[in-house]
Order: sequence, then structure tokens, then C-alpha cells
Amino acid sequence: MNRFVTMRNSGRRQRDDDSGRLVVQPGSKQPGFTLIELMVVVGIIALLMGILLPSLNKARRSAQLLQCQSNLRQIVTGIFAYANDHNGFMPVAAPQELGGPQGIVPASDPWLVPRMFGGSMPAEKRPLNSYLASLEVFRSPCDRGEPLWWFDTAPYQATSTCYELYGTSYFYASGYNAMGGVAAPMGIAKYVGLDFAYHDFQTNWLKLGQALKLTRYPDPSRKVVIGSIPIHRTMSGVVASSARAQWYKDDPDHLYANAAFADGHVEFVQVFAYDSGYNSVDTQPDAANPYY
Repeated sequence: MNRFVTMRNSGRRQRDDDSGRLVVQPGSKQPGFTLIELMVVVGIIALLMGILLPSLNKARRSAQLLQCQSNLRQIVTGIFAYANDHNGFMPVAAPQELGGPQGIVPASDPWLVPRMFGGSMPAEKRPLNSYLASLEVFRSPCDRGEPLWWFDTAPYQATSTCYELYGTSYFYASGYNAMGGVAAPMGIAKYVGLDFAYHDFQTNWLKLGQALKLTRYPDPSRKVVIGSIPIHRTMSGVVASSARAQWYKDDPDHLYANAAFADGHVEFVQVFAYDSGYNSVDTQPDAANPYY
């Protein structure tokens, strides 16, 4: 036959030996999948996704943690370069104004956190920016926002990252705040080795505006210079109640952070002030304290 033959019963098509054209063989059915077969395939795909997604999420968070550590290595290298140009002295800056762009929190905002630690300073006035190739190093891919949620006074605070709020995801352990400097131990910040975490600081503290030399620290491998912001938010309520504190692990019982030390190395640390039973500002500085 030189044309297609249409049959009442759908059938299997094959080529006619004489013409080479397709014809339909009577009584045959087109191949297909049954509903049960489709359901089995969908179930297998769902099972594979359930197995693979946790591994993919873990790999993604691991990559973000490593990127965060890379940022800190670049920042602490910039601090060393700054110190080399300034007779060994580190930059004088509020904890959230070492570097990065200007944050979205206006200087007039009554919100306590930026008033104490900064964030409204323009990028051109932040001392470390000229020592770094990109301000993006101050943005952690792990940044989940400001853990001190009970200080929120505006909607944008709960929906923004720390980088957006302050221009940085990192807390510079400078010993100064944006309200004029620190003349006494600045709360639990001393747990990560601020300048007053030595026996002579309370009787011989630095004058306002005076910088520290890197050589001041007797054990630079244990002196935190800068870390991701949760390293400073060590109150138990933050850990127990705020997902914003869990930048690296979803663990309501422990707090983790990345930290760069005065000898240049970077560690992923479990913030010990919460886990080791230290009593906030009443704990006496001691070389036995981790990261003093």
C-alpha cells in the first residue's frame, strides 16, 4: 500500500516492505507505562532525593563555612599589613566598623546594638578597607542576621543579615565601642580575648583612642582578633531561643563561630563561655580560660 492504513483498533506501526512507508499492524497496541509503574518510578525518585538532599545541604554549609574562614584569613592579613604600616599597632575601630561598606542602620537609630558596636560609619572612613581588594570579604555566606533579637526595634532588623545591617558579618575584638571607647571590661566580650583580658588591664587600661600593638599578647595563638558576630553573643538566651545565632549548626544547646587569631590562623570554635560555665563579667581573667 502507498498510504497509511487507519484501523479502528490502534496498533503498532511498521514499514511496508514494498513502499518503505509506515503502516499500522492490526490488533497491536502502542507501548506505554501503567499507573503502578509510574508510581514506582516517582517513589524511587522521592527516595533518592530524601537520601541526597541532606548530604547536599551538608556539603553546601561546609563550603559556606570554608568561605567564611577564607574571608577571615584575608581580613587578618589586612590587619597585619595595617600594623606593619603603623609601627605594629592594630587599627582603632568599633567592633563593627573595622571594614566593609556602610550598614543600613542610620546613625540616628536608637537601637542599642549599633549604637554600642557601630555600623553607620561610611566605607571610606573604615581603617582596613584600603588594605583589602574587595569589601565582600566582610560578608559571610553563613550570616543569618543579628542574634540579639530582643533589641529589635524595627522590622528590617529581623529580616536583614549582619552584613546588611552593619556592613560586616564580623566582630573586631578591639576593646572599643562606638559610644566613646571602653574604660572597663566590656561585658562577656573578654571571653574571646579582648585587650582587658590580662591581669594589668583594670589598673592600667588603655586611654581612649589608643591602639594596641600585636606584640602585647603573650600567646597570639589564643588571642582572637576578629570573629563572626555570634562569637560575641554568648548569652544563654541567644543560644536557646534564636535561630539567628546558629550561623553554622542548628544546635540550640551550643554556639559556634569562626575566629581569626593574632598569629594569623583561623579556627571553627565552639564558643566556650556558654558551654564551660563561666560567669559572664564576674569571671576573673586567667590564662587557663580558653582563648583568653
